[in-house]
Amino acid sequence: MKIIAIGRKRIVLATAGLLALVLAVAGLSLAWAGHQHYQLGGGWIGSGGGMVWNCVQVPLDPEGKKAAIQVHTVSYGADMAGLLAAFGADSLSATHVGEAEMISGDTGKWTLVAYGVKQGNPPELRLINVMTGTATFTGVDRYNMKFTMAVYPAAADDDKDGFPDPGTTPAVTLTNLTASVKRVPVP
Repeated sequence: MKIIAIGRKRIVLATAGLLALVLAVAGLSLAWAGHQHYQLGGGWIGSGGGMVWNCVQVPLDPEGKKAAIQVHTVSYGADMAGLLAAFGADSLSATHVGEAEMISGDTGKWTLVAYGVKQGNPPELRLINVMTGTATFTGVDRYNMKFTMAVYPAAADDDKDGFPDPGTTPAVTLTNLTASVKRVPVP
């Protein structure tokens, strides 16, 4: 009789343990479902500050928490043209590159680098534009950006690696910039 009683006790304990595990997993699933967790990746069109661009985000991990970014400038307005002219540049590099990383369920941080160039043969680098900011998703196919633009003269890159040298102060810093971005829809 003791063997049967011990066997039943183990079955009851095992069943209770399994039930507790199922409830815990269900609770985690419900907690996860209560918060939207967005992923980086895809094709996007952005606008703000007189600029229009397109962007490709290539995920660097299966969860879409990190991505490489390539931005192509389509057009820019008088403000950007004036900034370029102040550095002796006549065009903004068509391609900007950078990376992004999700820092919460709906917000990512990012950095992009672009250049101001004076056209010629060869083209002459006149400024380095480093943009840093956040992107907050408002839905699966929209996010809003807040960012800072730090503009360095080409002379801030003594070692000619395409980045401002460490400790260099930007010539111009523009803060509290915003933009709106939409995913390119699938037909």
